Amino acid sequence: MMKYLIPLLFALSFLMSFKSDIDKVYICDNKTSSVYHIRKNCKALDKCSHKIITVTTKEAVDKYSKRACKICK
Repeated sequence: MMKYLIPLLFALSFLMSFKSDIDKVYICDNKTSSVYHIRKNCKALDKCSHKIITVTTKEAVDKYSKRACKICK
């Protein structure tokens, strides 16, 4: 049992590191934008004249009241 536990824990920590990268989204930091973007190079972000910030999906929805972009979704 113990010989399987260490590789399993290693695999889980490895997979969790990918989740944190996937969970990052981009938003235009202004009051009028209403969406978050999965891709930093989304063409809809070209219109942003403010700072583009990186947040988690949860923050984008809960803190900034953003919804998913239909272009880069």
